[in-house]
Amino acid sequence: MKNILIPTTLEADTIGAVKTAAQHASGHNCAVVLMLVCDVPDTYSAGYLLQKIKPAYTTAQSDVLTRCKQLIKATPNCVLQVHLQYGMSAPLLKNIIEHKAIGLTLLTPSYKQEKEKIYRYCTALLLNSKCPILHLGQNCTGQQLNKAMYLEQEKTTIGLPQLQRLLKGRFSFTIVSRATLAEEHNPEDLAPLLAETIFKNDIDLLVETRKPEKLKLSKKSKMSVNEALGMPVLSLCETI
Repeated sequence: MKNILIPTTLEADTIGAVKTAAQHASGHNCAVVLMLVCDVPDTYSAGYLLQKIKPAYTTAQSDVLTRCKQLIKATPNCVLQVHLQYGMSAPLLKNIIEHKAIGLTLLTPSYKQEKEKIYRYCTALLLNSKCPILHLGQNCTGQQLNKAMYLEQEKTTIGLPQLQRLLKGRFSFTIVSRATLAEEHNPEDLAPLLAETIFKNDIDLLVETRKPEKLKLSKKSKMSVNEALGMPVLSLCETI
């Protein structure tokens, strides 16, 4: 069982992410890594370093961290790690994923909505990484994910049989339905098209593939399937 990375600013939905991580670990040896990222200043000073070595959490952030520790303590064979990361780049992220033996990243709505450049950059780098990403829904409570629908892009290089092989032994859910999406499909238009199938089949997870793209930190990002449907979405890199 590989470890799980949760980039966070310790907003309340981090608790749901940790619950989901604990559910996914399901008794296997696993480290849940909370990664807090901050900017590196242009010039260093002793005062700045002393301040950042032990970051001051707000009361709300401390409460979230305490709750996360309690959840993992109650989960057999799981440990919680808090990783403070100063600065971020593609090589740094790659090293973190390799050094921490990360097999899955959980992205919360609050983290993807962060406005500061360092967080947006970190999210963009994660989306360009080869690591599987689980985009969590707004009301994530750590529920078991059992039935999935594969949203297959028309021009994907991963068909359903290959996807099943990628998932085997790594995830416990079952793919019970598939929908083929044209490139011009707008995520906002998907909800009414897929709602009946999702309801009839009791689907609680969507699976999609992604291709690495040139990094762009535009202030207005295109709505994702995760945001449009409000459901958790497992995103797999096509170059895995």
